[in-house]
Amino acid sequence: MIDLRKLAALDIAFLGYRLILAEYVFAVVLSLALGIFILARGHSGWQILLGVYFLCLGMNYVPMLWWTLAIGSRENARTEVEQEMSDRPATMARFRRVSLTLLVPLLPLGMMVAQRLKKRRADGNSL
Repeated sequence: MIDLRKLAALDIAFLGYRLILAEYVFAVVLSLALGIFILARGHSGWQILLGVYFLCLGMNYVPMLWWTLAIGSRENARTEVEQEMSDRPATMARFRRVSLTLLVPLLPLGMMVAQRLKKRRADGNSL
């Protein structure tokens, strides 16, 4: 399964916490606002579909924003991705492909929920 937390950590490690935080906040707010605007003004089927897509796109970035806030700093991000940093070109190529999942409606949100449920089950079984 794709690890969105690691994707956020790599972004932070390479580009910095403030830039990535601003990017994800901007992506959430702009996509949701644009989706609402298109739905409010749209009258045809394709406009409604486009508005729904932008709403889904905004929701796709919520998990990334969540993980960015959870990681908290560039140092914490570097600690999380230490192993991946040894082979930087391969890591960048792999996670560049992974970042395309952010364009698939609701996939990242569903992956985040699945990862949290899996973790909760694992924690519950270990008690």
